[in-house]
Amino acid sequence: MTYLKTLLSKTTLSILFTLLLLASFSQLTAQDARVLVSIAPYLEIVEKLAGNKIQVEVILPQGADAHDYEPTPKQIQRYAESQVWFMLGECFEKRMQTALQSQNPNLVVCDLRTDIPLIKEVHPQHIGGYDPHIWMSPRLMILQAKTIAETLEQAFPSPEMKEAIQNNLVKLINELEALDNEIHEQFEELHKTHSKIIVLVAHPAYSYFCREYGITQLSIEQEGKDPSAKELTHLLQETKKLQIKTIFIQGPYPHKGAQLIAKEIGANLVTLNPNSAHYFQMMRQIAKEFAEATPKAILETNP
Repeated sequence: MTYLKTLLSKTTLSILFTLLLLASFSQLTAQDARVLVSIAPYLEIVEKLAGNKIQVEVILPQGADAHDYEPTPKQIQRYAESQVWFMLGECFEKRMQTALQSQNPNLVVCDLRTDIPLIKEVHPQHIGGYDPHIWMSPRLMILQAKTIAETLEQAFPSPEMKEAIQNNLVKLINELEALDNEIHEQFEELHKTHSKIIVLVAHPAYSYFCREYGITQLSIEQEGKDPSAKELTHLLQETKKLQIKTIFIQGPYPHKGAQLIAKEIGANLVTLNPNSAHYFQMMRQIAKEFAEATPKAILETNP
C-alpha cells in the first residue's frame, strides 16, 4: 500500500510538472510569437485567425508610400525578431527581405500570391510585374486566409494553437463569404440597369475588386507615373463623354492629374483608403462609394 501511494504520488507530481511546463511554454509562445504583415489590411485577418496568441506588426506605416518606403536600421532589427512574415509583392519587400534574412535566417517568408490568379501590369517597381493589391477581393482573401492559417500552424505547432486557428479560420471564411455575397448583390442590382459600371481612380489599386464585381477601372496614373499630355487629353475626352463626376484619390500619392481633370470636368475628389487596418469596414466603404459614383450617363438598360 505504501509503495502504491508513493507511486501515485510520483505520478501525480510528474503530471503536474508536465502541465506546468506546457502552461509555461504556452505563455512564452503567446508572448514571444511575432508575425509581420507588409500592409495594414492583413492585420485584422491575422488577428482574427490567431486571436491574442500572436503579436502582429504592420511594416508599412499608414500614409507611407509603398513604392519608396525604407524602414530604418532600428526597425529592421526589431522586425528580424519575428518568426513569420506575410508578403505580397509590394515594392519595398525585395529590399527588406535580404536585410531581414541576413539577421534572421530562420525567418519564414510566406508569399501570399501563391495560387492566386494574378493580374499582370507594367510597373517599374512591383515585384514580378504583377498587381500586388490581392487583398481587394474577399474571394481571394479566403485563399490567402487558408495560406496564412497553414503557415501559422507550421510555425507555431502546439495543439492548442492549431485548434484555435482552425476554429477561427472557419469563422473568418464565413465572414469573408458573407462580405463577398453582400457586395455581389449590391453590384448585381446596378448591372440590371447599367450597361457599364465605371470608376475613375488616381492610382489603380482596385483591379482585383473591379474584376470580381464586373467594374471597369479607369486610372489617371499610367505605369506608376503621372499621365503624359497625350494620355491626359485622352482621359479628358473619355471622362467628359461618360459624364464622370467622381474621382477617387488616396494618400500618399500626388494628385496633380486628378485635380486637373476634376477642374476640367467638374468632378469631386473622394478619398479612399485601400490600406486600412479595418478590412471589412474598408471593403464595404469602397463598394458603397463605387456604387454611388456610377455615372448617370450609362444608365441605359441592358437589352
